[in-house]
This record gives sequence, C-alpha cells and structure tokens, in this order.
Amino acid sequence: MKVIEVILPIPLKQSFYYTIPEKYQDKEIKYRRVSVPFGSRVLVGYAVSVIEDYHPVETIKLKEFISVIDKIDVLSDEVIELAKWLAQTYLCSEGEAMSVIVPASLKAPKRNTKQKNKEIKIFNPNFTMTEHQKNAFEKISEAIASDKNENFLIHGVTGSGKTEVYLRSIQTAIDRNKSSIFLLPEQFISILNKRFGDIVALWHSEVTTIQKYKIFNSILTGDIKIVVGARSAVFLPFKNLGLIIVDEEHENTYKQNNKPSYDTKEIALWRAKYNNAVVVFGSATPSIETYHNTMLGKYKLLEMPDRIDNKALPEIQLISLKDIKTSFSVFSKPMLAAIKTALARREQVIIFLNRRGYSPSIVCKNCDTVIQCPDCSVAMVYHKNPEHLECHYCGRQLRFPLKCPECGNSEYRVIGVATQRVEQDLKALFPHTKIFRLDRDSVTSKKVYTDVYEGIKNEEYSILLGTQMVTKGFDFPRVSLVCVVDADTSLYLPDFHSSERTFQLITQVAGRCGRADIKGKVLVQTRYPDNYALKFCREYGYDKFYEQEIEYRKELFYPPFCNVAKVTVRNKDNNKCLVFVETLYKFIEREMMELNYAVYLLGPSQSYIARLNNTYRWQIILKGKRAEIKEVLENVSAKIKLPPETYINMELDPSDLL
Repeated sequence: MKVIEVILPIPLKQSFYYTIPEKYQDKEIKYRRVSVPFGSRVLVGYAVSVIEDYHPVETIKLKEFISVIDKIDVLSDEVIELAKWLAQTYLCSEGEAMSVIVPASLKAPKRNTKQKNKEIKIFNPNFTMTEHQKNAFEKISEAIASDKNENFLIHGVTGSGKTEVYLRSIQTAIDRNKSSIFLLPEQFISILNKRFGDIVALWHSEVTTIQKYKIFNSILTGDIKIVVGARSAVFLPFKNLGLIIVDEEHENTYKQNNKPSYDTKEIALWRAKYNNAVVVFGSATPSIETYHNTMLGKYKLLEMPDRIDNKALPEIQLISLKDIKTSFSVFSKPMLAAIKTALARREQVIIFLNRRGYSPSIVCKNCDTVIQCPDCSVAMVYHKNPEHLECHYCGRQLRFPLKCPECGNSEYRVIGVATQRVEQDLKALFPHTKIFRLDRDSVTSKKVYTDVYEGIKNEEYSILLGTQMVTKGFDFPRVSLVCVVDADTSLYLPDFHSSERTFQLITQVAGRCGRADIKGKVLVQTRYPDNYALKFCREYGYDKFYEQEIEYRKELFYPPFCNVAKVTVRNKDNNKCLVFVETLYKFIEREMMELNYAVYLLGPSQSYIARLNNTYRWQIILKGKRAEIKEVLENVSAKIKLPPETYINMELDPSDLL
C-alpha cells in the first residue's frame, strides 16, 4: 500500500499515515503541506515522506488525505532536521516545531503572478571604513569566503558603524552567490533597498500570509537573496545560506515565549552550522551569556570601541532623586534646565520613560484603596484622552470610577508618572515646542513608526518622548540631550536579568544622542545612584559591569553557569492551583533523586503577577544542566496527569523569571 507520512502541528510525538486519493497518485506530495482528516477536524499537516510499501496494522483503517495545499516544496531535508532538533531542545513535538518553521497559515495567491526580474544593484562605497570596521569586516568576509561555519560577536559602541560592517558582509555573501538573513528587533528596510535593490524582502507580523507565501516562493527560486525581519525570519528556506546577522542581540524579543519557546540565536547557530555559514551577533551591550561565550572562545570577539570620526560618547550624569523635590513632579531642576538650554540652541531632545499611560495607579484619598484590575492582581493604569483605566497585562479597559468600591468616596490621587503625564507637563512647560509621544498608544502601525522617524530626522519635532521604542536604532544628528525620567523601573524586579536589562536600556538610549557634530549629554534620574549597573553606565564600563555581573551569577548559580527552566501552573481556583503545584514540586524532587541529578529547585511561589486573566499562577524554577532539566520535565509530561481546568507551561531558558 502506498501512503504518505504526515506530521501534524499538535502536541503528540508521532507521525500519522494517510492513503493517497486517485487524483494525486502521480502528483508531487512529499515536502508539501496537505489537508487531512483528524478525528472530527480537518488539519494542515506536513508530508515528510511517501512510503511505497506500507504494511498497516490490521485493526487500523487508514483515511485518505483531502488535498495538497502547495504547488512548490515548502519542506526540505534541512527543515525536517531542524524540526527534530527543535523538538529535542525545546520540549515540543516535531509537528509543533514544524508549524513555526513553515506556518500552516501561509496562503498561496489565487492567481500566479508573473515574477519580474530582480534588480541587483552594484555597490560602490564612497567612504573609508575605520580601522575597527575594516578589521571586523575582513574577518567576517574571510569566514564567508572560506565556506566554513564561524560565529562572531561585534561589540561596538552606539555609533561605531556596525551597520556598515553588516551591509558589506551581506555584499560579500552576494558576491559568492549566497543568501543572507538580517534580524532586527525593529525593521527599517529602506537602507537595504537602496544598497541591494529588489533582492531584499521584509518579513514581520504585519506582512500578510499571501505576501509571505510569495516571499517564501521567491526565496526558493533564488529571486530573493536577503531578508530583513523579526525572529521568525530565521527559519526562511534559503538553499545557499551564507550569513545570518542578529543585530541588537541582547534584546529579549529574540526569545519566543509561546510553545515552542525557542531562542532565535540558537536557531541561527544551528542553521549556520548546517549550512557552513557565518553568524554575526552585534550589540553595544551584549547579553552576559553571549559575551561569556566569547570569553570561552565559542564566538570570535570583534571590538569596535570608538564612534565614527572619533566622535565623543555623550557624558552621562546621574541625578539622585533622594533629596530633590521636582518642580513639576517629573523633572528635577538640572534636567529641566538642560532641556531649556537644548531647545534654545534649536537642538533636539529625547525623553525616555518605560511606562505608558498617564499614571501607573489611582488611589482613593479616603481609604487608600488602589483600583485594581478585576481579572489580574495589578493596579489599573490611568489613561487620558480618552479617559479610562487600563490593565497593561490583559488589556481590559474600565471607565474612571465615580466612587471608591470600598468606601464610596469620589476623590482619588494619581500615583506615579507615565508618558502621557510627562507629555502634559512638557506641553505646559514648552507650549510652542512640537512634541511626539512614541509608545504603544500612539503608534498603531509600522507606518506611524516610520513617519515619526522621518519627522524627527527632518526636524519637524523638537522633543521625542517615549518608552523602550525610543532606544532602538534611531540615528538623529540634531539630538544633543537624552533625559531618563526614571531609571529604576526595571532595576529591582525579582529576576536575575534586572540589573543587566537596566544597564542595557540606559546605555542604548544614551547612544541616541551626540552622533553628529553636536556634543551629547545624558541625564538619568534615579533613587539609587550607587547601584553598580548605573555607576558602570555612567562610565560606559561594559567590561566592568560584565565582571561584576558574572561574579554575582556564579555566586548565585545562574546562567551562564547553568540552564534555567520555568514551570508555571495555572487554574482559576487558587487553592487547586496551589495544591497541584505542591504535588508537582514533590514529583520533580523525587525524579531528581531517582536520577541522581544536581538540579536545584526554587519555589513553589506565586508568579510576579499572581493572577492574570482571572487565572492564578504559581511557578517552580529549575536550575542545572539543560539535558537533565529537560529529562525531568519530559517525565512530568509523560507521568503527571493534570487535574481538570489546570494548565501547565514549561519553558527552557525563559526570557524572565517573573
């Protein structure tokens, strides 16, 4: 009997077999997506092989598959091997892994559009690279030309010219008829179009499923040789892959939180090894784990310590809020004076606060009750224009309460500040100054984001105020001042990444100013000016920060000295959730003893947000060797039966422990 072997995107670790309808007997099926009956449902599956002489179990009657979805092969030997590796590494089935590599949602266009000849531009740079740029480029270029797998980290300060090294490295790959993947936390494709023409495509969540299919097809035919995009672009099916660039590699957006919870950087390394290609990580503030790998010799370190034309890095000044009463409750006198001076010189200012809304919470003036989200154990954030309360975790919105739910009082205090409040104060202080607020409330599409970029570049705005969005990739020559309103928002969170994230955020936003001929200055307001992360920020002392942080990590046994897993249990009933998580903890403890594994357990404890979407959450943290943690958690999946309405999520090397 002739059948096809199909992998389905479900959490079952097995293949399924279907007979072939008469009309598909002589058609190409292998390596394409197929629609198949599965119980009462119809699913999209992946045909990984055709078996000519299949001997079924007598009691099992095989069903016919329904249809072949693709006219081209969307799978390959590499895709199948990668899916197996993903399943082995990230606690998922091969089908779940396959669904992130080749999404089931990809749609072929109804009409076949004629492919136009892609224009490849000839690149003639008209400027000379710095010695550090030249050194980095030559080493990467040699590696690409050698057809051997090598991995690099460019540790370059903001403004040191990392992008130019990336672009010339891509050109080297093109010259050798190789393709490139360029991963960015935020995407600006115009610079690549200008440099390389029509062989560039953009890949992110706002690209439609039909557009993605066209890109997929153009990659397979060789018409597209460069893709710039977000983390899922790392899976695109280039047949002659030569280079993968992971810019701003420290960003936690490269970690997928949903199952399978993969790390984009690990996928890049796997694909580069499979294809004898080159990986280039780049950052002014590399993650501790990545930098540690250069110390171990796993990656080659390429230092770029100076800005282009030896421009000075901006001076960073810490302003202690311990004893300062601010005139507008947002800006200290030194910060306010610096903003006035910059504007008087017709220079631009970036103001950074990583909290959107008007105020993080409102409190009853009479009984001090904080208005909380009905479904989450967090305060509702107060928003203006339109006025409402919003939960930034579940998205629920409520009208501003007329009366306190506890005492009936109608007067409230707003506690703390967020971007809308800062914007209000700026408009009161500088009524004739054009200000743009850049946060998730004001940016509703990529177009708005791009328009803001162009608006600041063309000096339509004098002040750019925003959340973490303002730290990424902006290069504005007229920005002379960066003001960090509150450096403490992530400093003491109960997560071992908190100091590292604070150091990275402050250093990255500081790098947005003083990039042209105007000298830059950065003012940072904090209640903890003696904190080591902030002190080393002031000195641009990444090496010193790394040395201090790596000692803490070693002492407390955290990555890179171990791997970590987070097991989260959820149930709408808190008592049931607690009972099960305690049972689970005891099971894991027994498993470790029986296997004689040195895996350390923390917990069980309530998650940082104890209740989310009306569901209680408890967690267990495991620390140890990845293989041992993985085996223990696989035993949990195989042996533990979940009580009704109880859910469990197991994540290896999560982006946070909150």
